[in-house]
Amino acid sequence: MTDADRPGVGQGLWQLPLAQFRNAVAERALPGCGAVAAVTADLAVALIVKALRVTARQRDDDRCSALLDEARALLGRPGAFADDDVAVFREVLKDQHEERLASSAARQACAVPLATAHACIEALGIAERAVPLVDPALRCDVEAAVLLLVACVDAVLLNVDADLQGLGDAQVRARVQVRAERLAMAVERHRQRSV
Repeated sequence: MTDADRPGVGQGLWQLPLAQFRNAVAERALPGCGAVAAVTADLAVALIVKALRVTARQRDDDRCSALLDEARALLGRPGAFADDDVAVFREVLKDQHEERLASSAARQACAVPLATAHACIEALGIAERAVPLVDPALRCDVEAAVLLLVACVDAVLLNVDADLQGLGDAQVRARVQVRAERLAMAVERHRQRSV
């Protein structure tokens, strides 16, 4: 892999062929679990969009069409955090030896996975409303999306937990911890409803 082909250098993750992305995950420090979770979350949103799109085409249902518009508006947002995750963690690795810069990078390192988790929770809300609307043959796509999104939230919250100690300010650390705990509670509610 040349420098121009490395994720986050010269091109974004979404421009990489899938096999190249997989190989980059396996062979390089970046992308890591945050970027993988963001890509996976966006693919889960795509499953929801597909199920709603096919169902809306089969039926004349305003609720399904409105929810499809909502899901389409979300499509791309979780995935955009994949490149952000790579860029932030590149800064973390670069700045880890200078305390002031490291603390700033740690704040960003927590912000990106928290934003990814928020997008996943939003997608879970759409999926929950989509299940009773979609054609029964497509329900498995929405249900699979729910499982993937729950796992993505769990994964990015692991990132936040790992990066909390890099936050030098105890008040900032406490605020980030509270946000992470709220997201964990929200995903737990979705996990319980999907069982």
